[in-house]
Amino acid sequence: MIGRLVLLAAASLLMTAPEVQAQGGAGPLCPGSAAALRGHALLRSAMQAAYPNVPERKADPDEGEPEPCIYPYQANAFGDAVVLFTFGQVPGEACHGCGAKITATFLRRDGKQLVTVARHPEFTEAGSWGDVTAITPMRMGADDGIVIQGGGTFQGETTSILQVFIFRDGHAVRISPEDGIVLSRSDCDAVEKGKSCTDINGSWKVDPAGRLTLAYRGKRNGKPLPPATVIYERKGDALEPVSGKPLSF
Repeated sequence: MIGRLVLLAAASLLMTAPEVQAQGGAGPLCPGSAAALRGHALLRSAMQAAYPNVPERKADPDEGEPEPCIYPYQANAFGDAVVLFTFGQVPGEACHGCGAKITATFLRRDGKQLVTVARHPEFTEAGSWGDVTAITPMRMGADDGIVIQGGGTFQGETTSILQVFIFRDGHAVRISPEDGIVLSRSDCDAVEKGKSCTDINGSWKVDPAGRLTLAYRGKRNGKPLPPATVIYERKGDALEPVSGKPLSF
């Protein structure tokens, strides 16, 4: 816990309060933000601390391409620290091939209040239609972090991808491969009816030691695929497979 606070304190030395407000803070809240905050006390408190007095833009049914805005997606507590995740648009309103542009704001507890310490604007883009499947908090070795699951369907092929990040000095640091780790893929909607297809589904977990385990089942070219398990371990700032062979898709 002390280590987390030290990292946040160090980050605060690199970015003054006005700079924190300027980075990633431009623009109004997205339409529907107030509704998204209802029933989510931590998310509401984090948004109030990170974006104080920022108004919500009214929805415009005649608007063509949506303007950038700040959408409150999720807040997670890591000991005495809180990380707020916001999107650059309303989920589901971006183009089909557009991922969610995700910003992380790092806060610390000061009594009953949250104080903004650092912000990492648009540290990644994931998913489609401006949305992701999930952002899951986890611990990878000595560091807190997240696993982002996103993907989409393009020309009948559906893919789900994992991106893994750790938190360091007010930044989200990618430790998964640049293109992510494929969790599942299906081309069954892309082939003619009656023809063989590939449909592989995976599940994942991170154990207390920080190992990422993926288990795969399904079929390839219409033939059953033997259950496969791939285990990744962190080597510095990279995840590397140490058991099993990553599936080729």
